[in-house]
Amino acid sequence: MVAGSSQASKGVRVRGIYATAITRLLLDNGIPVVDASDQIVERFGSEVHEGGVALVTVKDRDDRRGLVIIGARPLVDSVLNTLKSALPSSPLVIMPAELYATYLCRVLGGGVVELPGGVKGQLEGSSAEGELVVAHVVRFRGFTPVLRRGVMVVGEYARLIEGARHSVSEHIRGAERTLLLTLAMRAGLEGWGVRWRSSARNAEMGELLQELQALKSRAERVKESAEALSSPKKLSEGEVLAFIPLALEDKVRLDEIRGRQVPTLRYHHLLKASGERFSPLVDLLEGFCECCDMGCLSRRLLRSLVDDLRRPFLTVLHEKPGEGIVRIEGRAALLSREPPVFKLERRIRGGGTYDGLGLPKEEGDRAVSLIAPFSYVLPHLYFDGEGRLKGVYVNINTPIEPCPPSSVWYVDAYVDVVWTQGEGAKIVDLEELHTAGEKGVFSREAVKKFEKLAAKVADKLVREHDVDSLARLAAELAYENLEESSWGEPGLPKLDV
Repeated sequence: MVAGSSQASKGVRVRGIYATAITRLLLDNGIPVVDASDQIVERFGSEVHEGGVALVTVKDRDDRRGLVIIGARPLVDSVLNTLKSALPSSPLVIMPAELYATYLCRVLGGGVVELPGGVKGQLEGSSAEGELVVAHVVRFRGFTPVLRRGVMVVGEYARLIEGARHSVSEHIRGAERTLLLTLAMRAGLEGWGVRWRSSARNAEMGELLQELQALKSRAERVKESAEALSSPKKLSEGEVLAFIPLALEDKVRLDEIRGRQVPTLRYHHLLKASGERFSPLVDLLEGFCECCDMGCLSRRLLRSLVDDLRRPFLTVLHEKPGEGIVRIEGRAALLSREPPVFKLERRIRGGGTYDGLGLPKEEGDRAVSLIAPFSYVLPHLYFDGEGRLKGVYVNINTPIEPCPPSSVWYVDAYVDVVWTQGEGAKIVDLEELHTAGEKGVFSREAVKKFEKLAAKVADKLVREHDVDSLARLAAELAYENLEESSWGEPGLPKLDV
């Protein structure tokens, strides 16, 4: 507990490998940064606050390839608008319900409940179909909110939860932790549990007690309001939870923003996200930026990143915004080193049809995928047991990023291009891309870019749909991202498939 905290600044906590760039971006847009780490304080000085109350947190995704944003309105809306404007190539995925918010839900059966707006959630425990239940969101299972019975209300220093035990953030330890638990037990909150947030360590005792009493009054009003309702409704505010999987172009934009504060190699954030071999190496090399050719260092690191993908097997991590990741695994071979192109081959089990192609999957079929790191496209060619080409499916996506030792990752752009002998080339799922734009998942700029890419690929497939041509197309579309590439002009040998 600290003195004088009634004047504590309120703002955004930033953590992770993108912290320096995001801090610069937020400050430039008038958004205060609080609870700053020692490194951020060292880099930004008085521009940031060492203490303060974090109403919003921006941190790395678990795989470090994107951002997690969580916090209270209206500040979280300002943060999301700032990030969307600065990162136009990356999708924004906002969870369909607010974390820690309390809802009046209708039980649909089988543990499924209906929230306002027709959102479906999962309720812990059993309930009768048709029953109206007061419950709060405790977590998400995939993109489905999971709720627990009872009211929860959220404050700046604590959350008050009906029927729960007192607990303290894992970021508070020792004597402070004991003091907070004692305070909760003596606050006269019978029937309510306190979850102290990390911000509580920066508040005075008087502030904490005052907030607990205010939260109790608010919680009781929430319970009373539910009794007069007959349909699903949000009863108390929670926290918005959002994700931004970062496309390569936007990682490079963040490199440039970071470079305004500290020496930064091009592809800094891509490399920092690529595992324990590359992360410390980038930190080391950036210490020599003043006496070395930064462009040369970046190019060599990029080549090394791709070289690390030489494995007998590769996994394609196909991420669709808001729907999770589909894994495509197969035996990989390096077809060309300059430019780098991998062939991923899989045997297909019979049964069902190929998405987008409408052709039957038959025993003996095989798929050949052409992976050009950093490309906007991933062509898949399907052959029958006799080696005859059945169809082509070209996925349109954000640039494919190497994930050593044996994976590549991208974000699907919804729209794709297909070719079959009977119907020729056509663009599919364009309406899904437009819908994603209307919902704010992708920016207008990104939607236009992906639509133009699809048209370019379709034009190519009308004339050429063999492996050589599609591998060359994938390589050409990779070069649009590699302004300082050390690879020569795209030119591929005859490929034996």
